[in-house]
Amino acid sequence: MTDTNKTAGSAAPRSGWHILGEYIARHRLAYLTAVLSIALSSTLAAIIPRLVGRLADTYAAGTLTLPSARHLALLVLATGTARVLLGWLGRFLTAQHGRIITFDIRDALFRKWETLTPAYYHGHSTGELLSHALSDVDVVRQVAAMGINTAINGVFMLGASMYFMFFHMNSRLALAGLVPLLAIPALIRHFGPKIKRQSGIFQSTLGQMSQTVEEIVGGIRTVKAFSNEPLVEKRFQDQLTELVEQKMRFVRLSAIFGALVPLMSAFGFIAVIWYGSFLAIRGEISLGNLIGFLLYLTLLKQPLEQLGNMLNTVQRASASLFRLSELLEVVPDTVETAGEDSVPPETGHIEVRDLTFRYAGTERDVLRSLSFSVAPGKTLGIVGSIGSGKTSLAHLLLRLYEPPAGTIFVDGRDIRSYSLEHLRRAIAYVPQNSFLFSTSVSENIAFSHDGAPDQEAVVRASRIASVDEDVAKFPEGYATEIGERGVRLSGGQKQRVAIARMIYKDSPIRILDDSLSAVDTRTERRILENLAAGDDGRLTNSVTIVVSHRLSAVMNADEILLLEDGAVAERGSHAQLLALGGTYARLWELQAGEVDKSDSIAPVSVPAEILEILRTEDEEALNESVEDAK
Repeated sequence: MTDTNKTAGSAAPRSGWHILGEYIARHRLAYLTAVLSIALSSTLAAIIPRLVGRLADTYAAGTLTLPSARHLALLVLATGTARVLLGWLGRFLTAQHGRIITFDIRDALFRKWETLTPAYYHGHSTGELLSHALSDVDVVRQVAAMGINTAINGVFMLGASMYFMFFHMNSRLALAGLVPLLAIPALIRHFGPKIKRQSGIFQSTLGQMSQTVEEIVGGIRTVKAFSNEPLVEKRFQDQLTELVEQKMRFVRLSAIFGALVPLMSAFGFIAVIWYGSFLAIRGEISLGNLIGFLLYLTLLKQPLEQLGNMLNTVQRASASLFRLSELLEVVPDTVETAGEDSVPPETGHIEVRDLTFRYAGTERDVLRSLSFSVAPGKTLGIVGSIGSGKTSLAHLLLRLYEPPAGTIFVDGRDIRSYSLEHLRRAIAYVPQNSFLFSTSVSENIAFSHDGAPDQEAVVRASRIASVDEDVAKFPEGYATEIGERGVRLSGGQKQRVAIARMIYKDSPIRILDDSLSAVDTRTERRILENLAAGDDGRLTNSVTIVVSHRLSAVMNADEILLLEDGAVAERGSHAQLLALGGTYARLWELQAGEVDKSDSIAPVSVPAEILEILRTEDEEALNESVEDAK
């Protein structure tokens, strides 16, 4: 039995703000420099209204001279220049590190995705994962760059302005102008949770729409073949309508909140004009102080508006960071258990001892008391109906799911004692769907090795996989780009390129998981003969496991296992199983067309499981069987 991917420690995921906090802590010097620069820039900006007010007082007193005006002008120029330079430095540093944290988080996401097992991907769509990497990460960048810049600028400008207004001008007028601003925390408390919740809903809807687009584009041939363009168009429009509705709800909340914050600033401006004029008429403040107050409120208007927008962004980022944290803290059900002394398998000898396995959260064993052994140079064939456990066994050998301890051994060692890298490098696997990358034929075949492909080895692998003649007809040969998921190739060509990729890897263990279903029987026979003999003897000592619904693919195997409901129903060589006269023999007669209609023997009743075996076991069928098990 295996555990599902789960959050670390089985505890609720953290809020996610630790992601940003840990990054800032690692780059504390850069952020400290940015904060100091922005803080000094904001403080210097708060000095300028004070200097202008002094100029007005000097003029009102009749003592303004050209030298004194020039002196004040130079002070304003120097202060403004220093403010601009310091502000630029702070904004540059925050913007730069906003991009760096984008890179770091996306890199962390990609590394996390590489560790997660198929069980996780069965429950999370591609669109959802792309939404994490694109939309959520971009919101975090906005907080790490613009958010920090705006917050520091607003806080220090507000603090410096309040200092000058309260302690160097008139505290009563300052209080009148700032009282409306005290409503801002109440607005944050009211709108903040709503904006955060709506942002999370929008991001989730965006992920669903991305998944719909990915499915439609990926299955465009099927859509056109069934003439279902109106149906998928309606599905996409429904998703798009839902996305727009959720976005508009978010925009309405953000717009109201973003408007109320500067409105409070406007109320403060009105209060200063009215009460300040009253105090100036009574002679309690000078003209310079009144002008200074008005300049301070004008100066504070933009930072306060930006602060409102920043608080919106913080609420959005809170939802995005939570989603990112939830993903990054998932613990894969297959974890590294090997010590530093782990070494790669050498011969690939496989032994399975009484293996019983079920998927987490299910009550049915997909494999029951399974035992077999495959020595180097030998081939094991596995056949069975859909859901009988064939592919599950292949996944356990790769540790895509964690097998029970003491059940699967390679070279006499429990596979759990090997590092995942060492184990998987020793296995060359051809999956059912023969996934290919949108690169050249040569790069797809040489996918298992870094650096430029060894062209001689690529050609050799292609020859063994019987795809070399097809590649020779391509416009650019092995340099031909095959398109996304190998869209420019036929199904049989995809499978043969995937088999060539397995051969190129040249591992001691080879697993073909129903990877000959799209080729004709003649090509199948030629490929299997080439695999058995190779063309230079290097492949003869490999352990080979062939999973297939077509018995012709396993008839030359040294041993064949027929699985039913996860258990071995029949085993033996092809000849032994035919002599046994069981399900395998009846299936062979059915597939080989050897049933003689004129035979006096009563017609053989074909069991339902045989008909299931005849169906093409594509990946969708596999996923359905796994989901049914769960």
